[in-house]
Amino acid sequence: MRIRPLLAVVLAALPLTAACTTAGDRAAAPGPPASPPQASSPPASLPSAPSWDGKADEEDALRRATRALNAVRPEDAERLDEGVTRLAQGLERTFGATFGATDDRPLALTVACQAPAARSLTLTLARGTTSADWDVTCGDREADRFDIPAGTRFTARVTPADAATEGVLMWRLDAVAPGGVEGCGDDIGGCGDRVTPADTPRP
Repeated sequence: MRIRPLLAVVLAALPLTAACTTAGDRAAAPGPPASPPQASSPPASLPSAPSWDGKADEEDALRRATRALNAVRPEDAERLDEGVTRLAQGLERTFGATFGATDDRPLALTVACQAPAARSLTLTLARGTTSADWDVTCGDREADRFDIPAGTRFTARVTPADAATEGVLMWRLDAVAPGGVEGCGDDIGGCGDRVTPADTPRP
């Protein structure tokens, strides 16, 4: 067989080839650069959070939120409570006996959000161990309305945003006539979990 002698010739020639290649590499090696390499540019800074241009923009946002609440106010409604908070503060408020829990009228909670840029937030409505999450979009012309059964003690919660986040959340709680209820009238438990004054434990 002729494979082994041929292999020996190839292996014998390999050191010579390698030596020639190494010598050629040294001859062709480039010299030191004429000038030192330029330092890389510093990373670009992160864009700042959207913000209003002064107090006038925030005041205008409050006016828009008020118009959004008025656009969905139930007819013959009686104002029980209202308020405004910043998105960076969030919302944590429980409505109980002081706000209609002993009344036989259903409740309507309306929420409006305004911010310098498009964003949405999650509103959690909780009653006992039952809760429901709802998306609220900032900038809508009409506020989001949530119907609550009469005699219900419930909590409205919005998780605080980052401290640098600008925006306002305005809300109202109204007592409405039974005929003014939309849908099933229970945006916490749904129609299958309706709570009435008769079976609602008093605080």
